[in-house]
Amino acid sequence: MKHKILLYVLTILILYSCQKNNDKQLTKTILGEWKYIKTEDQRKPKKSNDVIIPPPWPFGNHIKGFVFSENNLCENKFGYFKRIKATEREDRKIFFLGTETKYKIENDSLKIFDLETKTWENQKIHSIIGDTLTIKVDDSIFAKYARTEPKINSNENYDKIIVSSSGCYGSCPVSSISIDNNGNVLFYGQYYNTQNGFFKSKISKNEYQKIQTSFKKANIKKLEDDYHGSWTDDETITITFIKNNKIVKSISDYGGVSPVELIWAYTPVRYLYQQVKLTPLKAEKPLLSMWRISFTKGNQICDLSKSESFYLFTEIFKGKETAYKFENKYTIGFWNDQDKKETIYTDGRYFKYKDKTIDIGYDFLTVNNLTDKFRQKDKYD
Repeated sequence: MKHKILLYVLTILILYSCQKNNDKQLTKTILGEWKYIKTEDQRKPKKSNDVIIPPPWPFGNHIKGFVFSENNLCENKFGYFKRIKATEREDRKIFFLGTETKYKIENDSLKIFDLETKTWENQKIHSIIGDTLTIKVDDSIFAKYARTEPKINSNENYDKIIVSSSGCYGSCPVSSISIDNNGNVLFYGQYYNTQNGFFKSKISKNEYQKIQTSFKKANIKKLEDDYHGSWTDDETITITFIKNNKIVKSISDYGGVSPVELIWAYTPVRYLYQQVKLTPLKAEKPLLSMWRISFTKGNQICDLSKSESFYLFTEIFKGKETAYKFENKYTIGFWNDQDKKETIYTDGRYFKYKDKTIDIGYDFLTVNNLTDKFRQKDKYD
């Protein structure tokens, strides 16, 4: 009898040791960056007319990608959010909780700490073979992840990155944020943000480099200028990259249909204002009323995206007041807070509103090659 008990205890100890060693090996093998690829549903209907319910998403209904690092640190590329629901739209808020969390592997299960629910999400690791991670979501349902090693061009650098959001038919945040390579931050919250108004802030140069690297992983130069979902009433995110005071590239993403690497990059940036100390700034009300800027010359018009408009907004904000007289080549029309149409006159460098003229120091249209982008006005302009 004693021999049987001893054998039983030894068996348990051996199994425990093997399991622990396997968990250690999985913890080592899983290190790196992973991107969700697909979910394989191997279920079969019991009868020919049975309907199979679509498989659940792995780790919630998000665009998934993870970076597993040493010391049980994990980055959820999409991030975690806390949404405040309210009857009044103005009271609805979205708090960004960040992307960095913890993970652990126990009994062949991958456990990731959800920052919103404060619980451990738990799914079984089926296998890690080469650069493929397979998670068992449910019986006969498997999620596939591929290990990624993004190629980053160390010579591709930007002086400033701007992210703007348009809002939607609902309470999507409407805002713009500009970050430069010295860590200077300008944020303008318009509607449905946890902070509304015009603010400045500061981040470290290292933090800027991390933000820039995230965008570079999306292979900026090869991205399309416009991504557009086939539905209505959604929000548009626009991103503008600046180099040597010049717009290098602008990207528009309506409905979140751009490559996931771009979404992973711009999402933390649009909510960065929640992670930093904001200092209020005063700006001329006419500037704050300009959401989307269009230059008009006769029957010709040149439209700027929202992020490009915010870039010009910040350039005018930083400009110097002058008494210089210039030729009024273009006009910028906008509606003020009292819903009255107002006009700014400009030649591209000097911007005049009523009795005040601002010099930004260069011709915005010429430097950014916008003079060739004028089009004929249509009935919607």
